[in-house]
Order: sequence, then C-alpha cells, then structure tokens
Amino acid sequence: MRKAVIFCAALALGGCSTLPTLLGGGSLAESAPQTAADAEKALAVAHLAYQAIGASLQQAARSGALHGADAATAKALYDKAGAALDAADTADAAANANGVMAALAGATALIAQLHTLIAQK
Repeated sequence: MRKAVIFCAALALGGCSTLPTLLGGGSLAESAPQTAADAEKALAVAHLAYQAIGASLQQAARSGALHGADAATAKALYDKAGAALDAADTADAAANANGVMAALAGATALIAQLHTLIAQK
C-alpha cells in the first residue's frame, strides 16, 4: 500500500513544476492557475498519504508492533499531521496556494516520521 501512495504522490507531484513556465518567459499571472492546480493535487495526495499511514498505524497497533511510548509518539505525530492538513484545507478554501504548500510541507514531514517509526517496528 505504501508503494501505491508513493507512486501516486510522485505521479501527481510530477506535474507540479511551474519553474519551466517562469523560465520560459511566462508571467506570474499566467502561472497562478497552474500553482493553484498544483496545490490542489498536492493536497489530494497528502490526504491519501494521511489515510494510508492511519491504516498502517492501526495495523501496527493491532499486531502489537506499536505499543507503549512508541504508540503515544505515533498518536502525537498523527494528530499533528492532521492539524497540518486542516491548515492546508483552510488555506485551500481561501485560495491561498502558497499557504497550502507551506502547510503540506509540515504534514508531509510528519507523515515521513510516522513511516520511519512504523518501519522500525
């Protein structure tokens, strides 16, 4: 499942580059719709990654691989990632693509920490 999420993320984010447009002479106004579309894609992928890591956490908890202090750490990281996604959703509702991307950077880092925590178990 993790490979599928990574593949989807790579596929969706592969189209998220506005740098060639800007370097090719495109104006910032021309690239703004692309930036908004990129933020939408990244937000969707982040929500999928959050759901996938949630399922992995549940499985690790049921199997007993994740317990005690590690489970508490995982819950705290998962809650923080959820809060970062909430902030990204709020920025998206305000049509703030830069705010979406900033919030997603935090969510993505937290999800990566959760992957590492689960992989160690």
